[in-house]
Amino acid sequence: MKKNLLLITVILGLMGCDSFLEPKSDTLYIPKDVTSLDEMLLGSAYPRPTSTSVVISAGLQLLDDDVTCTSASGEVSSYNEPKVNSVRYIYSWQPNMFEEAAKVSMMYRGMWESQYKLILGANGALDYVDGVDGTYNEKTLVKAQAYALRGFYFFNLVNIFGEPYNHNPKALGIPLKLNSGVEQEDIARNTVEEVYKQVLEDLGDAEELYLSLPKDMQHKADLRTSLPMVQLLKSRVYLYMENWKEAAQYAKKVIDDWDFALIDLNTLELSTGTRTYYPFITRESSDVIWLFGQGGDITNYYSLETVGAGYTYRKIFNASAELTDGFKEGDLRKEWYIFRESYRFPDVFLAHGKIKTSSSTGILLENNAFTQAFRLAEAYLNLAEAAAMDGDETTALKALNDLREKRFTPGAPDVEVSGLTGSALVDKIRQERRLELCFEFHRWFDLRRYGMPSIKHVWNDGKGPVEYVLQEKDPGYTLPIPEVVMNQNRALIQNKLASPR
Repeated sequence: MKKNLLLITVILGLMGCDSFLEPKSDTLYIPKDVTSLDEMLLGSAYPRPTSTSVVISAGLQLLDDDVTCTSASGEVSSYNEPKVNSVRYIYSWQPNMFEEAAKVSMMYRGMWESQYKLILGANGALDYVDGVDGTYNEKTLVKAQAYALRGFYFFNLVNIFGEPYNHNPKALGIPLKLNSGVEQEDIARNTVEEVYKQVLEDLGDAEELYLSLPKDMQHKADLRTSLPMVQLLKSRVYLYMENWKEAAQYAKKVIDDWDFALIDLNTLELSTGTRTYYPFITRESSDVIWLFGQGGDITNYYSLETVGAGYTYRKIFNASAELTDGFKEGDLRKEWYIFRESYRFPDVFLAHGKIKTSSSTGILLENNAFTQAFRLAEAYLNLAEAAAMDGDETTALKALNDLREKRFTPGAPDVEVSGLTGSALVDKIRQERRLELCFEFHRWFDLRRYGMPSIKHVWNDGKGPVEYVLQEKDPGYTLPIPEVVMNQNRALIQNKLASPR
């Protein structure tokens, strides 16, 4: 089965890109020019909303402390019950979460398999690009995108299946697959430290390639990666590594060198009647740097409902009180960032937001809409935290207050933060990060790098509450590798598993 051929052949067949290729033999197709290769890259290496089988964050939000299970009375409908039961394993950090979710085709091995498939697409582009026809700039742009994407996927995977870098960089991470060929042997896991090194190499290569291009090719509003996307991701990587100076430096590049702008929430207006929430995760948003992801990362989990007397339906998952209580007087984000099920339960905030949703159903209005983004706000928060940790409190306070100015009503109490120093300032910035980036798949990763604190989940599907606790530095903070993946690659060593809860 392990033949010395290119897996890109398989991907191209699956993605339907063979019309862009010239046949080399009856079984192997290769791109004939850089335009074909660029189309292949878009189809096989980007996590687009039309790629329904590609999920890169599915279920992660069920793990953190920004989500809670409803305390509403009512039983789970028979239609939803199998899915609800499988989701419970994720929500309670069970070691067999993937196997239980697989029974109803939820989560499963998707995050692992999907991202390695995308890595394979990026590797294929890198393997082929020097051998196709095209100009230097065209080939350079393909390379830059491929390196940026591969770095992103490696980084995402190692933070799901490896221990936090600042906790144990020598722990096992993920296998580094750096070409599109089928391996002759199973591939062992590299350490977390080795994966981070590769991530920085990939992002460094992408940055250098983008910088060699004309300015108008370094960033385009075309849904592809770009130089500012790479710079923001490098800021995030350095933040996780606690390299404060580099994290701050790259955050400043994103803020100062590009024309992105924070959205002033004071300029948004509520529509009359049934509310349609403002879609922040769109290419029209002035603060969006890169869009990615699809609806399955969100709707598979937050569409589940209980049903009470009179067939009153209510979503299983809500925003936690700890999150919603964090928004203080005058903070407009509570209304704009979190979906409020105003039609039936005006006091209930659901566990998602920032995407275009209906106020009556709480579901996506556009099935093919992007659901995740790199946003400018993260650069301000990365800069604030890195500067504060590095002792530059003046820079930290300015970054924090520049962001808050666009989030609070004029004259609201305590809009401007002042007088905080040391750990108190860092805590304030991290709380601001929680509020600003809520439901954007940051919180779980942030909890890991904050020291893996103990958190509690209460499950209540209408049959009575059950409490689950993730202890401080619990093995559950590192997800198990799905058994189906372990069986396919015998060189893998499983993570230390959490005890059943």
